[in-house]
Amino acid sequence: MALSTQVSMMIKAGIFNIIVIVMFFIISWKMTLFTLGIMVPTMCFGPLYGKAMKRLTKDISDGQADMSATAEEAFSNIRTVKAFANEDNECNTYAKKNNYVFEKARQAAVYYGAFSFAMQFIMFGSLDALVYFAAFLNSSGDLTIGQFTSF
Repeated sequence: MALSTQVSMMIKAGIFNIIVIVMFFIISWKMTLFTLGIMVPTMCFGPLYGKAMKRLTKDISDGQADMSATAEEAFSNIRTVKAFANEDNECNTYAKKNNYVFEKARQAAVYYGAFSFAMQFIMFGSLDALVYFAAFLNSSGDLTIGQFTSF
């Protein structure tokens, strides 16, 4: 049932997008091309961010697994470790793996912040550019305020 729902939602969204683009072309083909010219490059950032975050999430998960394995090994062999006075070495190993996970998580947070900033900057910048272009078209007589409002 879930697959049929997703397929129907995809068809519905596709038909809606086609109708909207056709209506945009009817209102103003120049504004439509300008809008599509801004939107298409913007949509390319999402998959790039997704791939980077997928890689970082995998690295974080792998690092956490290594940390858990080190801790479990140290706790299960505590008598052996104490017999050889190797506690400091185990602590240092765990600390290094913990720092690795921390750095990867910090890197993921920086990526998220940069992506959020870039997307908001592009979104508001595109809106400003669209309004500016509409004002330009209005001043040249190619677009009325009513057409821009309906666009």
